[in-house]
Amino acid sequence: MKAAGWDCTALDPDPRAAAHARMVAGVQAVAGDFLTVDRSALGRYDAVTFNKVLEHVEAPVAFLRAARDLLLPHGFLYVELPDGEAAAEEGAGREEFFIEHHHVFSPTSFAALIERAGFRLVLLERLREPSTKFTLRGFAVPEPRGNGE
Repeated sequence: MKAAGWDCTALDPDPRAAAHARMVAGVQAVAGDFLTVDRSALGRYDAVTFNKVLEHVEAPVAFLRAARDLLLPHGFLYVELPDGEAAAEEGAGREEFFIEHHHVFSPTSFAALIERAGFRLVLLERLREPSTKFTLRGFAVPEPRGNGE
């Protein structure tokens, strides 16, 4: 994204990973927890991405809801998750089921996650990466907020 001219900011709970993003990718980077960092200081963006992140957190719906506040009015969300349903066909020993994963996703649960967080799924794809990982990826846009939000 940086190479394509986008102004990017990385957020990672590990200060070493944030420093790596600054030094290697040349992007702005913040070390902090997504749910507790002062998101108002981060700015607003055309896109917020969670690439193989949400399976590692206990409250993925909360992460996605918090991302809404970072999106510009025309902004979108991009999410990648391991496809547990496809991986299960090859056995429980696959990387998609590593112990540090709190959740396992299928296309149906991916769509439900997006909807529960207040987004509308625009595109959902299944793929098998060259590494052999099974992946779900999708784009979503925020649903209009109701009067109570």
